[in-house]
Amino acid sequence: MQRTVKYPFLGIALFLFCWINLPKGIADRARSFAAAPFSRRSFESHSDEVARLELENRSLRAQIEPVYEWVLHDQRMSEQLEFLKGSDKKEFGQRRAAHLRELLSGQLASLPAQVAYRDPSSWSSSLWVNVGEENNRSVGKRVIAKNSPVLADGALVGVVEYVGEKQARVRLITDSGLSPSVRVCRGGLQNRELAHQLNSLQKQIEKREDLFSSLSEKESFLNQLQVLKKNTGIHWEDGYLAKGEVHGSSAPFWRSRGPLLRGIGFNFDYPDDEGPPRELKGGVPILKEGDLLVTSGLDGVFPSGIQVGTVAKIDPLKEGSYSYEIEVRPSVSNLNDLQTLFVLPPIGE
Repeated sequence: MQRTVKYPFLGIALFLFCWINLPKGIADRARSFAAAPFSRRSFESHSDEVARLELENRSLRAQIEPVYEWVLHDQRMSEQLEFLKGSDKKEFGQRRAAHLRELLSGQLASLPAQVAYRDPSSWSSSLWVNVGEENNRSVGKRVIAKNSPVLADGALVGVVEYVGEKQARVRLITDSGLSPSVRVCRGGLQNRELAHQLNSLQKQIEKREDLFSSLSEKESFLNQLQVLKKNTGIHWEDGYLAKGEVHGSSAPFWRSRGPLLRGIGFNFDYPDDEGPPRELKGGVPILKEGDLLVTSGLDGVFPSGIQVGTVAKIDPLKEGSYSYEIEVRPSVSNLNDLQTLFVLPPIGE
């Protein structure tokens, strides 16, 4: 008869007794060592999941951004169409209505484009967009062409200078070689642009709950915006005054800080459809800080009435000078972070 060996069971019992009676510090380190492989796999799995969700989130934001820009573009055109319909033609002027119709027709025929590439060394000079001759054939019209104006949020950002099959190069208004002709607009259009900005701000504020300490504080701020919008809704007659040119500095990305444009040759020496000539220093100043600058159409490249920027600073008039020099803040505030643009057909197309 074979004898049963009991020593292994005695060894297991002795091990369990020692394990139970181990000092707490040694027991915790032992458990930590034993659980480490499992916790590492769990942590890696959690990290992978977080990374995947962040990637999906960025992808969704990238897809939503162009749609948001298109909605704002359509909203701006709708506002302009409504203003054109409701305007008193005697007050607004047949000529002004014709200019607005021409500008709207170009914007209605525009094509959206995404920024595809931007070289840091020529950051303020040019960029590439993902539209070209292929898009012209698809719409059956020549929209993407040399000298096609390029807008963002209804304001000028540049002009197309080269068109390829699937891409085009845009020269920016911050480039020193691009000098659109502009003139001062004071009154109605200036107020309407401010009203549009207030409307966009209101819609963004309505979606944010983290900016205010209470609901009443948020409602008070929105009410103040409503008052401002009402005040800007007063239909003053548009006044067009000083004419000149603006250009940029072509600074690379590492030197581009809050891009400003330089304005030269601003005067009202010669009469035109907007009135008789005016003195540089007269009763009504031909140039003031905060004035809106729009394209004049005198350069033959940009149609009249496109917003370019606002007067940020007026240099003192030099002795014997016949014009002012100014600094201009572009209407498009995010020139260093452009994503969605709109390309208009060139003049004459």
